[in-house]
Amino acid sequence: MRNNIDKETYTWTMKVFGLLGVLLLLVNIFLFFSQNPTHAMAFKFASAAMCLLLAVSVWLRMEYLKVFKVAVYKARRVPMWASIVVFVAVAFSRLF
Repeated sequence: MRNNIDKETYTWTMKVFGLLGVLLLLVNIFLFFSQNPTHAMAFKFASAAMCLLLAVSVWLRMEYLKVFKVAVYKARRVPMWASIVVFVAVAFSRLF
């Protein structure tokens, strides 16, 4: 049997991911405007981590829709998978 996500876990996890996303956004803004040349690699890592966090959030949203709103899932699954692929590709391009 497949492990499904319940609504409470989904909302709690999305709140935690939202907090992490805001913190990563602030770190990215700080590192972008930093004059220190050693912060360039940290900026690349922070932006890659943010893209991976976005990919995981979209994947989690897809799993939620798959269980609770099947019609919405069927309508949005291709664009959401495309978004996940783009986020992961951008994250790896930022790292390497």
